[in-house]
Amino acid sequence: MFYRPATLAEALELKSRLGQDGVFLSGGTDLVVGVAKGRLEVGHWIDLSRLAELVYVAPEGDGLCIGASCTHAMLEASPYRGLAQAARLVGGPQIRNRGTVAGNLGTASPAGDVGVSLLAFDAEVELLSLRGGRRVPLREFFLSPGKTVMAPDELIVAVRLPRAEASGFLKVGKRLSVAISVVCCGVAKLADGRFGIALGSVAPTPLRAARAEAHLAEHGLNPASIAAAADLVSEEVRPIDDHRASADYRRAVSGVIARRLLTEIAGLPDSL
Repeated sequence: MFYRPATLAEALELKSRLGQDGVFLSGGTDLVVGVAKGRLEVGHWIDLSRLAELVYVAPEGDGLCIGASCTHAMLEASPYRGLAQAARLVGGPQIRNRGTVAGNLGTASPAGDVGVSLLAFDAEVELLSLRGGRRVPLREFFLSPGKTVMAPDELIVAVRLPRAEASGFLKVGKRLSVAISVVCCGVAKLADGRFGIALGSVAPTPLRAARAEAHLAEHGLNPASIAAAADLVSEEVRPIDDHRASADYRRAVSGVIARRLLTEIAGLPDSL
């Protein structure tokens, strides 16, 4: 059965009534592939395409609020440089014009480029159900590949980012787009003095390099502290060997691209 609610309240009521047999559909770039390959069975589709209130990118206080159905293409013009860079590397133009922020996060892929970038900004995910709403730090959102903290009746409605002074994103893969990342990394210098370093394809979930972040918070951005933080990144990642790359390669690359990004946001010459 295919439902096309006209309001957010109607969509939430449908989900509450249909339970796990009801699946929210927005861009569908992951869901449709999952159904086509037999990995996913959907009893009832709940199409969100009529809910214009989920499609926006807007300033909020000192930060930014992104509606759940905002597409990757919309994020390509984001004032948050690292987020814009990540969005430009998602799939091809068709995927970027259809795929949404909520879909990228809800899929909970360890290699999700936009999710990794948002994690570096210490973003919050806003969840809503008929029971009420809650905000979850993105660093607590991912549990394992394909699994998040979302309850069966909850919908992602927005993502919130604090103000950032500088950011960047790099991806290493067979190609720069239309390919799953071998390693990807996002970094951000937040306005409150904190640093965010997030990596993808190096652990069961997108990963924050907490020790490297703490080192930078204590020592600031300079050549010595950046080199030490990059070494910590290589120690903190937990990669595996697979058909795309070895764990050793991923570990080494993680430190290299983290160092390049930190050097870039510090405005220092890159010696690598």
